[in-house]
Amino acid sequence: MHVSASRMEPIARGVSLARRTSFRIGGVAKEYFAPRTLDELRDVLRTLHARGEKPFILGGGANTLFPDGEFSRPIVSTEELRRLEVRGTSVLAECGVRLNALIRAAIHSGLAGLEVFVGIPGTAGGAAVMNAGGGGWSFGERVREIGLIPIDGGAPMAWKGPDVRWGYRSADLGGHVVAWVELDLSHGRVNDLRARAKDLMLRKAKTQPLADASAGCIFKNPPGDSAARLIDTLGLKGLVRGGAKVSERHANFIVNATGKARAADVVALLEEVRGRVAGAFGISLETEIVLPGVSRC
Repeated sequence: MHVSASRMEPIARGVSLARRTSFRIGGVAKEYFAPRTLDELRDVLRTLHARGEKPFILGGGANTLFPDGEFSRPIVSTEELRRLEVRGTSVLAECGVRLNALIRAAIHSGLAGLEVFVGIPGTAGGAAVMNAGGGGWSFGERVREIGLIPIDGGAPMAWKGPDVRWGYRSADLGGHVVAWVELDLSHGRVNDLRARAKDLMLRKAKTQPLADASAGCIFKNPPGDSAARLIDTLGLKGLVRGGAKVSERHANFIVNATGKARAADVVALLEEVRGRVAGAFGISLETEIVLPGVSRC
């Protein structure tokens, strides 16, 4: 496929990153690309590699905290890559398909296995990269095959799901960019699947600050324990630094309480929480969110 040279230029400069993340925090992108096809994605990656630059791949922005000010790395957004296809008991989704749209399509087709991830924001590609978890399942357990593109825009490849080294909120994909995922599901009754998804969503709404701007859980759970329990035990719910606050509904969420929080506020707060947990329990909490270019305290 031939792509005109003009498409290799960023579609915009000075793009607001706060508007493209669930945290509603961040400065502006120096360069912002949004390829419309996987061929265009490869072309953009090749162009940036030739320039000696490594892009930041942005999915739904649901677990990302960008720095204040200008973000100098080129951003390649997957927002236009939304092809979705049901194939028998599997679903093929390009990396930019929103997870909620993917779940709806599976349920509408009477396919079970994705409803456990209801309420998790982001995209199919992001869910694979982070090995999202829900209802006792991880996303990687549903992946039959995953399409990958080398970061330099080289030849695409496909890996079988079981061959990927899936970790806790992580996946070893060799530094490649996720192009698509094929998910292995099973037959289910549409009404039953809808009822289960609704029940899970209601449970989340009772325990998580879904109406507040956040990036989901800030810290990974340490082995055999819960980050939220440790933080809550220390009475840190409601702790505020600048415009950022530890959620009073769920201790492992930091929310943009004022709508005007800065990345520096979030970092200061998460470092204080981490320090207090380490001091009280001897446990160093690891962040679950992605912090590209954000300096830590």
